[in-house]
Amino acid sequence: MKTKNLMIMPIALLAMMTGCNKNNGHANVGLLYCANEANSLYQVNAVKAALEAKGYSAKMISFSDSNDISPVLNGAIDTVDTLYIPTDNTCASNAETIDAIVRTKKKPVYAGEEGICKGCGAITLSINYYNLGAITGEMAVSVLLGEKDISTMPIAYDNNQIKKYNKSFCDEVGIAVPSDYVELNDSAADSAITTTFRNTENRHFTIGISQIVTHDALDAATRGFEDAVKAGLGESNVTFDFQNASGQTENCAIIANGFVSKGVNLIMANATPALQAAANATTTIPVLGTSVTDYGTALGISNFDGIVGGNVSGTSDLASLQDQVNMLCEVFASYMK
Repeated sequence: MKTKNLMIMPIALLAMMTGCNKNNGHANVGLLYCANEANSLYQVNAVKAALEAKGYSAKMISFSDSNDISPVLNGAIDTVDTLYIPTDNTCASNAETIDAIVRTKKKPVYAGEEGICKGCGAITLSINYYNLGAITGEMAVSVLLGEKDISTMPIAYDNNQIKKYNKSFCDEVGIAVPSDYVELNDSAADSAITTTFRNTENRHFTIGISQIVTHDALDAATRGFEDAVKAGLGESNVTFDFQNASGQTENCAIIANGFVSKGVNLIMANATPALQAAANATTTIPVLGTSVTDYGTALGISNFDGIVGGNVSGTSDLASLQDQVNMLCEVFASYMK
């Protein structure tokens, strides 16, 4: 499992990126995110710095919860030319609301992940969440069988990233997409599970899975995780205790504490709030996150070097911020004047 250190970079370095021309500060990119999601703030801060270094204006558009999205976005949509949405769970859960506003105003959206792009975006740099979950599952097998020490395991990534576009949105808004972009409906198939059966003693394990909300990307990550774990441990040798927090952060703490009380062998935390709750609930049970953008931000680790340490590791769904900014400038150039 290969780390990709360029994915998590200081904002100052990101601001030095090249790849699009300055427009004398006339373009205004709205950065839409939930103020209560630390990883979303991490992304929009970095993208804001990069855009402003190139002469574009970037306007923060933050909201507090689902009820806040519509009035906030309606109030700001006429002040921006385009929108950038990071891998934000609340935006993902309210993509239909966002879509109704941006399509009416014909404002193109760069989405931080494929699920949001399907719901309300024009383009995205896509990773395969099933494969991300499978990588996490392989990590779980290694930890449970004692093959690797979780305290030294670096955060892993799905390095197969693809430029994709939402044809319906692009056609309606009138966006010309370069030839190297793939239509969202042509999503690459889930990769075959490469995890091999290694539980030769047929030991039985119970794994608690905490997922913040039902969502296509998160569901795929959970499915990939379970498939890889079953391949490595044997389907009859593992029991999954799946719990959905229904989008409520406070439920993540209840779920995590329940897993600790039950004495599960490992916790898989799907999305940042689930990871934070699990890390707070235990220092002894192994915790593997997935669909988490930046572990340093999520867990309050200064100068994060890619290894959490202790009983926590996992996988990140952060696509290269450098490539995201370059794509936005490239495809939305006619709007950014």
